[in-house]
Amino acid sequence: MPELPEVEHCARQLRRWLEGHIIERAEADPTRLLRGKTTPRSFAKALSGRTVVNVQRRGKHLLLQLDDDRCLLAHLGMSGKWVRRSAADPAPRSSRARLFLSDSSVLHDVDPRMFGVLMIVPKDKLAKLPELRDLGPDPLTDRVDADVLRAVFGTSRSPIKVLLMDSSVIAGLGNIQATEALFRARIHPARPASSLTQEELTRLAKGITASIRHTLAAQGPDEEIVYLSERRGASNPFLAYGRAREPCPRCKTPLLSVTLGGRTTVYCPRCQPLSPPLPHRERGSGGEASGGQATRSAPRRARG
Repeated sequence: MPELPEVEHCARQLRRWLEGHIIERAEADPTRLLRGKTTPRSFAKALSGRTVVNVQRRGKHLLLQLDDDRCLLAHLGMSGKWVRRSAADPAPRSSRARLFLSDSSVLHDVDPRMFGVLMIVPKDKLAKLPELRDLGPDPLTDRVDADVLRAVFGTSRSPIKVLLMDSSVIAGLGNIQATEALFRARIHPARPASSLTQEELTRLAKGITASIRHTLAAQGPDEEIVYLSERRGASNPFLAYGRAREPCPRCKTPLLSVTLGGRTTVYCPRCQPLSPPLPHRERGSGGEASGGQATRSAPRRARG
């Protein structure tokens, strides 16, 4: 499923391909991707002959601003992507909508599972759309630091992993990015959000940004989005995600997994203890042993 880095990669593609270009003709198949009052006919009418002024990204949503009072809102769903082909090439499999450009190229909205969204929206209605109105701060376009995280987490006792995947808390993060950010920050995914210290929140904010930038870099020079499931023969680019039972890249302890919010997350029981460490003044001479005991008990508590 695309998360913020994949959607950002797609937004950058669309800016190169579309901004300042005229859509000579547009067409959409009659599928469930068309939402609201959008139909194949209204899709074609709204886009044909229009110039794309700019392409924006809000969380996992793409907004193609036209040179009138409307825009195309697009969501990639679970497996969607925009691809560019020559007008002379056959349409790729699972092409659900097409934008024919003045440079003789065609942009295809390819969506095998059809969980995406295509919707023509008047610009003055965008702010009222629940999908956009209820989004939390965006890690790439907004300032997301320890203070922002403290404010959006509030006094919630929910597991930090579950909150990170809530788009109304932080926009655009999903299972992969939340797993990776918590691993980088050395925070157990089941920790109550309100239990995090200011130092841990600072590490988490940095971990979120680092994970997103790492994933963007892993997309490489290819123009089309490449999902993890499509990386045939390629190595897993992530530090923890998808690596349960493998040795931790930091301490070599076998990574474990736990289900939170219906999603599996991988963590290191040593680097990411469930119980926060005791303050230094309370550890005494046995501080290291106490820390080790808390670490060993974390997997049993997480499983329960």
